[in-house]
Amino acid sequence: MGSRPACSAIGIMKSDTTFFDVIIIGGGPAGMMAAFSAKHHHPEYSIAIIDQTFELGRKLVISGAGRGNLTNSNLKNNPTKYFHGDQQFINSILNQFGYDDGIKFFSSLGIELYEEKKNDRGKMFPIIDHAKTVREIFVNKLIENGINIFFETKVVSLSKQSDVWMVNTNKQGYSSRFCIIATGGKTYPALGSDGSGYELVQKLHHTIILPVPSAVSLVSKNSLSHLLQGEKMTMQITAYIGDKKSGSTIGDVMFTQYGFSGPAILDISREISIRINRERKHDTSIGLSFLPNASQEDAKNIIKERLRQHPTLLVSHCLYGLLTQKAAHATCETSHLEKNTLASDITNEEIDHLVQTLTGYTARVTETRGWNESEFTAGGIDTKEIQEHTLESKKVTGLYVAGEIIDVDGDIGGYNLSWAWASGWVAGKLQNSV
Repeated sequence: MGSRPACSAIGIMKSDTTFFDVIIIGGGPAGMMAAFSAKHHHPEYSIAIIDQTFELGRKLVISGAGRGNLTNSNLKNNPTKYFHGDQQFINSILNQFGYDDGIKFFSSLGIELYEEKKNDRGKMFPIIDHAKTVREIFVNKLIENGINIFFETKVVSLSKQSDVWMVNTNKQGYSSRFCIIATGGKTYPALGSDGSGYELVQKLHHTIILPVPSAVSLVSKNSLSHLLQGEKMTMQITAYIGDKKSGSTIGDVMFTQYGFSGPAILDISREISIRINRERKHDTSIGLSFLPNASQEDAKNIIKERLRQHPTLLVSHCLYGLLTQKAAHATCETSHLEKNTLASDITNEEIDHLVQTLTGYTARVTETRGWNESEFTAGGIDTKEIQEHTLESKKVTGLYVAGEIIDVDGDIGGYNLSWAWASGWVAGKLQNSV
């Protein structure tokens, strides 16, 4: 796809380039929505998407474990699930394309959504539970609207000459009146988000807040991970930067050979990753509780009662049912209890150590896993350099940005795709310069 349009909106065209009114660099969710929005708001414009991979929306296809977690119902009343100092900037975009707008948009494509009730976290999925089909419907709509799409085409330089953007690629040159950069962050580089967009905008004098992995597994050498490798269980997790609590959640934790993974770990990983990977400081840790929401006093009473009821059993056996068999043995070993300690023989000091392991085990975090294993990028273009209502660059007119390349990222659960849809829609309006 990608034929040359018949006319130019401004009458300026280089003889050795193909001209479009709007060129969108990056064909992920934000770029796709930007193209749709540009055609919706400016139907007379010729529009092209340039993508360095072989198909559009590759990260959309893997969202929600392939089911397509397209948005989150909590955005109806609470748009604060995003990490950025300037909430006004985020709100200005979500006010133009909010939760209800997203639902109506997908409905217009024939995609109806439902709310997953598991964990009651507001995740919204298509009723077909198939992200790849959502992507195909979206791509077909773009083609139907005459959007030109160029695959396996990498932009090597971007510059502005007079009022024309010159977009040089590994295949040929393009020119345009407007340019929208939606190249994503650095997560899953194999899917096309390799950070190449940062270099393009830096050469246009934009500041990049150092990107780091977010929603990422954590590296930690500790007794529990060693003993429980491969186990998954629901726990309360608290993140610490130094002695300061930076977040807490309850959810599934996976114990791995390198440390910790699972949804609860991803939920609290952002500030730890920033501390380690951006600030280069190593004073991070997590606290784990096998008994979510139970105080140490509550846990102590529970343990004492179990020991009292079964004085002739091994201490580890008294924990069966409260914990899995493997977790019961692991917590006892981590608490330095002798393997053959009977319930009747345990000391008060040993009970205190066991309760501490069960409710407040602390593991030092030394690293995070890398870009291939993180779900989102924290960092990107400094929002101070972007018009908050239009997403147009403050550095150069006619340049717009959308999606994960901006220093905005959100919680797990459809918030980041919601940002892609909203920012793509707003960027595609091409406000101010038109």
